[in-house]
Amino acid sequence: MTAKIHIERMMHRNSIAIAGESAASYALVKLIPSGLGAPKAMGLDIALVLDVSGSMYEEDGTGISRLKRIQDAATSAISKLKPDDTLCIVAFAHNALVLLPSTPLSEKDKIADVIGKIDMFDVDPGGTAMNDGMRLALDEIEKLAAPGRLSQVVVLTDGETSGETECRQLAQRAHEKKIHMTLMGVGLDWKASLIKDLAKLSEGKWYYIDVNQASEAERIFAEEFETLAATAFLDVEMHLRPMKDIKIKRVRQVVPEIKELPTAEPEERHMVASLGTLQKDQSTRYVLDLSLPKRADGKYVIAQLEVTYDLGAGTRETTGAIPLEMTYTAAGHGYINAEVARHIDEVQIFELNNNLQKAIASDNKEEVQRVAEQIEKKGEIMGPRAAKKTMLARQVLTELNSGGRVSKKTQLALEDSARMAEEMPSAN
Repeated sequence: MTAKIHIERMMHRNSIAIAGESAASYALVKLIPSGLGAPKAMGLDIALVLDVSGSMYEEDGTGISRLKRIQDAATSAISKLKPDDTLCIVAFAHNALVLLPSTPLSEKDKIADVIGKIDMFDVDPGGTAMNDGMRLALDEIEKLAAPGRLSQVVVLTDGETSGETECRQLAQRAHEKKIHMTLMGVGLDWKASLIKDLAKLSEGKWYYIDVNQASEAERIFAEEFETLAATAFLDVEMHLRPMKDIKIKRVRQVVPEIKELPTAEPEERHMVASLGTLQKDQSTRYVLDLSLPKRADGKYVIAQLEVTYDLGAGTRETTGAIPLEMTYTAAGHGYINAEVARHIDEVQIFELNNNLQKAIASDNKEEVQRVAEQIEKKGEIMGPRAAKKTMLARQVLTELNSGGRVSKKTQLALEDSARMAEEMPSAN
């Protein structure tokens, strides 16, 4: 049985009444991996790029240096990988070195030995040249590119780097070569705007590691490596073909995390959203922002939806075209779908948080106060599943009122929380 992707879709309302020329609406699309006969797990080629600069020896009140915590986390996480997966290790500070060329995980002891001795190599700790580390990692990982294998670069830093322009160029190069990047920022001194840009450029992801929580690095490394090990679908794309006068304004992923997806229009009334990779055992969800024209009462196909993907053989598979439908009725709007509404609430908090970050960056205290209060109120309405978002908005207000500024730690924690959906289990 060939592994496939099952599609479920639902509209924000079961019917819509449009008084003017057009109205906004939303659709939720769920992609659920199906077919237990399943693709063979993808082979993984990972480059681990670690900051070994002087600040990585700080203990942050935990009694264990940042570097030692990262070494332990990486050593533990490689147990999630398969014997034929490969790992290469690059260390950077003032300069960068390939400490271990790509090596199969069947040589786990050799890999663990290099990780354990990472501070003993000839890397000058007096700087942070992340660009040099990224370049060496891409050079290594590109040598192994082959059908059926997933290439991934994992970069960890705790400081602001030199060579920001080259970092962005390297992230773009990774995207063009279909190499995904994961960026991890440790502590508070790394440049969040750069790390987030690199993740976006490479269609990857970023993490914030709170150094005051001794087990946080281990949790995040385990999460990332488990995700990579479960990858079964490569280069997944959502093709949307709206009918005449229907507009698809944007496509956002809402599970497992919230982010706007890059789209292209190869031809008129054909939008393609790049979804990246999907795991064999985890569903993903997406919200489509729509503009619907006025119609006579009745049920209409508003768009055709198709998902294409690669199971590792280098050929494209497809779900086939599936209609997205909307019922029009002049009698008034139909009922709201609670599941779709929940995701829209989460997207709205995410967007409010983006506005909050901009207000903090421009030192607009009145705007910070206003937006934080909006997040707090929205979180209270959402209830327990937004408890952390609500708590962090209150923390912003407390810090603003007591000291006139918001700490970077609170900013990072707020943003990290805002992009994560569903803080408590909910019905499928």
